[in-house]
Amino acid sequence: MDDIRKVRSVKLYACGCCENELRHVFSGYPSEKRRFPALSVLITHERLGNILYDTGYSELIYENGLVSKIYNSLNRTYISKDETIISKLEADGISPDSVKKIIISHAHPDHIGALRLFGGYELISTPKVINTLYTGNCFDLVFRNMVPEKQPKLRALKKYNGKTIFDGYFKKTYDIFADGSVIGIELDGHADGQLGIFLPEYDLLFAADACWGEDLMPHAEKMRFIPKLIQHSYRQYLDSIKRLRAFSSEHPEIKIIFSHGAMQEKKYE
Repeated sequence: MDDIRKVRSVKLYACGCCENELRHVFSGYPSEKRRFPALSVLITHERLGNILYDTGYSELIYENGLVSKIYNSLNRTYISKDETIISKLEADGISPDSVKKIIISHAHPDHIGALRLFGGYELISTPKVINTLYTGNCFDLVFRNMVPEKQPKLRALKKYNGKTIFDGYFKKTYDIFADGSVIGIELDGHADGQLGIFLPEYDLLFAADACWGEDLMPHAEKMRFIPKLIQHSYRQYLDSIKRLRAFSSEHPEIKIIFSHGAMQEKKYE
C-alpha cells in the first residue's frame, strides 16, 4: 500500500480583508463591526506542485475607478502590497511562477484579486464560474481590471459520476485532478456555480462564501434586503447552508472553513 500523501501540505493565507457592521447585514443582530479575511489556500501536491485555491484581494481593488469607490464605500476593504498572495508566497520562499494551477471558487474581487499578477497557469473552476469571469460585469461583482489580460489555459470542470462522501448532500461533485486528492462541490447561491473544495487527506472542506462564517449560518434567514442583492440566488444560498449543516452534523470530523470566517494563517502537513 502506498502511504505517500497526494497532497504534501496545505497553507492558509489571509490576503486582505473587508469590514462590515453585522446589524446592517442581519436583522436583529447586535451591533458589531467585523473584519472578514480574504482566504487564499496553497495546496502543495506531490505530483502537480503548487496549486492555489483563490487569491484573496490585491491592490487592484482600489484601481477600478468609480466602481472601486462605490465598492469600498459599501464594503470597506484593507489590503497592502505585503498582504497580497504574491508577497506572502515570496516571504515563504515560494516563487509565484511555481504556481501552475489556480482554482477559483467564484469571480468576486476578494477571490480573484491577484489572478492578473500570475502568469503561465491553468485556471480551473466550474463552467458557470468561468463564464461569469469572462462575461460578467460590475453587477455580477466582476471587476474587469482583475480579469487576466492574457487569457490563461482554462479548464471547466466536468461532473464526477463516481461515489464521494458528499452523495446525498450535494448534486454536483468534481474529482478535480482525477486522483481523489481534491474533490470539488458546487455550492450555488452566493455565486452561480460557486466551487468549494474538499481535501480528504486532511478532512478540510473549504466552502468559499456559502456563508460568511460558521457562527453566522443560523442568521442567514434574517439577511437584510441589500445583502440579499449580493447573492446570485438567495433561495439557493439558504439551501446550500442547509446542506452544509446537515453534512456537518453527520461528519463532525471534517472541518468546514469559510473564506471569510474566523481563521488564522496556518499550515497543515
